[in-house]
Amino acid sequence: MNMNMFKNGWKKKLTEKIQKKKKLFIAIALTLAVIGFFNFFSLKKSASSAKAATQTVDVARSFEFPGINNQGKEVSDKIKFKISRVEKTNQVMVQDKTFTARNDKLFLIVNLDLTNDSTTPLNILPGDLVRLTIGDNAETKYAPDLHNNLVPVAAISTRVDRIGFVISQTEKKFKLLVGVIDGKKEEVDITFPS
Repeated sequence: MNMNMFKNGWKKKLTEKIQKKKKLFIAIALTLAVIGFFNFFSLKKSASSAKAATQTVDVARSFEFPGINNQGKEVSDKIKFKISRVEKTNQVMVQDKTFTARNDKLFLIVNLDLTNDSTTPLNILPGDLVRLTIGDNAETKYAPDLHNNLVPVAAISTRVDRIGFVISQTEKKFKLLVGVIDGKKEEVDITFPS
């Protein structure tokens, strides 16, 4: 009987030790899994939240263009077209996705305030109203690479919009040519410090 108690006691102790080791192993495995999980998401977050390198030049130049009605016809009501500032940046967000410039390129973003003072909704095509020349080359005129096509502007409101160009990293001097496609253009000089 003593021998049976000894065997049962030994089995019980062995089972308890195995259970403790299993619990310890499970605890260690869970801890490593949790640490790995948090490290993965913190790395992903830091990679996706990298700050954009941006330089800004304030412009504050205003123009007026005829609005376009919902049938695509020009109307007498005007849209105030204000270029508020221009940014040279390595990142741009398009439809909730961030795009980073590559191969020694940057984005030149022209920020616009479009104001409709009339009591009817109007539309405008900002991409048709701005061309870009770079440096001293006045002959080559670039159309925007990034733009919304027909932009609706609600009655008695201001809408914020933008157009963008892909440029070389090294460029500092730009000229915006603002006006209707077949009309006279006004020049807006933009110079970045570096």
